[in-house]
Amino acid sequence: MNKKIIVLFRNDLRLDDHPALWHAAKLGVILPVYIHNEQFSMCNTAQSFWTYYSLQNLQATLDDYDMQLILRKGEVISEVLQLALDTEADAVYFNERFLPTERNEDEQLTNILQANNIEVKAFYGDALFNLSNIQNQQNKPYAIFTSFYKRCLQEPVRQPLGQPTNIRAFPTKVSSLALEQLQLLHGNWYHKFHHYWKPGIDGAMEQWELFVEQSLFDYHDKRDYPAKETISKMSPFLAVGNISIRFLWATCQELIEDEDNTIFSQQIESFLRQLIWREFSIYQLLNYPTFSTDSLRSNFQHFEWEPHSIRLEAWKTGQTGYPLVDAGMRELWETGYMHNRVRMVVASFLVKHLLQPWQEGYAWFEHTLVDFNAANNAMGWQWVSGTGIDSAPYFRIFNPSLQGEKFDTDGAYIKKWVPELALLPAKYIHAPQTAPTAILEQAGITLGDTYPLPIVDHKTARARALERYNAIKKA
Repeated sequence: MNKKIIVLFRNDLRLDDHPALWHAAKLGVILPVYIHNEQFSMCNTAQSFWTYYSLQNLQATLDDYDMQLILRKGEVISEVLQLALDTEADAVYFNERFLPTERNEDEQLTNILQANNIEVKAFYGDALFNLSNIQNQQNKPYAIFTSFYKRCLQEPVRQPLGQPTNIRAFPTKVSSLALEQLQLLHGNWYHKFHHYWKPGIDGAMEQWELFVEQSLFDYHDKRDYPAKETISKMSPFLAVGNISIRFLWATCQELIEDEDNTIFSQQIESFLRQLIWREFSIYQLLNYPTFSTDSLRSNFQHFEWEPHSIRLEAWKTGQTGYPLVDAGMRELWETGYMHNRVRMVVASFLVKHLLQPWQEGYAWFEHTLVDFNAANNAMGWQWVSGTGIDSAPYFRIFNPSLQGEKFDTDGAYIKKWVPELALLPAKYIHAPQTAPTAILEQAGITLGDTYPLPIVDHKTARARALERYNAIKKA
């Protein structure tokens, strides 16, 4: 067969283990297409930086096949239909997505293409498991991660497909926008990200190989310590599909088989557990379509939040007077990323210390995270705030100072991102307000001037949060 097949690229910006591309390559000539839909895709965010340079890298990879990535901008359904009609394409292939708006768009696209006698094939999306088939014994969605995790371990994971060996391009020239015309980026705030990241297919493999070589075998023991950075940092690459999660899973399974050491296997299995946590967040979004906007526990519609723009701004800019919180928020603004342990602390602080709605934190992370993923982001915020299905207990309120003492004992992480505290002894760095005046003077710190005093008192804030949570618990 020699079909003319349009392959849509969305959040799967790679050639390796791309099911739609793999199957299309076996059947005919290919027109790779990316359409930027401003209605669903935000511009000038940290992730739009990642998308821009991932598209650039994808085009460079396609150059090896003398193939152009066709770029368009606008309403996806009309753009794809017109492109299919203009090129006399026989079929449109794509990989499934998980957001409710995206799934609705794909359904409408399928219907209108089929109505025009154009074949449509959708392939299972970027997940390890067929999540629609996973239910508990009562044929209902799992509500507890541990139960979901154990069930997933019994499910098969498809082996990654690899990269097609023979990709043939459309014989005719097709017009395309220049990458700059997608207007993904404005201004220059994102340029600093180049100091920390290399988006795209090549960067994904480099980061994965670095993690396996330097950190994977210490992952379980050290992953909670932000200064050690014994983390994979694969989440930005997974978010836009620079690398396949099935490839990561398969590689880890091979390492487990190769390593004749139980301790090493435990370290790897701890990482695999995090991949299944990602699956659980997608699973929640599939079963609860409003997961990214509304609290799953209905009693939280009665929660008495206290929206406060000044406190929210202090949190965003890392000026709360709690060093671990401030370090995390400044790391986020500078790099588009934040260590996962610190994400939990800053989220808890916003929701429980400051009583700001979790949706405010979600929106800020959506703007500033290079690894933004609607399902993961919602899962994290609803877990911390206690509004989700499998959430942290409402009475679990992180003490930011104690969290710093436990996971950043010598203050190395804080000193990196809050340099005005760099000369403060570790004994006081997690709560500068407790340091003697002479120590503060020696460190060049004037509280309330060079570094803020705490914007809330921990004990008072904790008591207030517990009071609010107890009130809705009775509702």
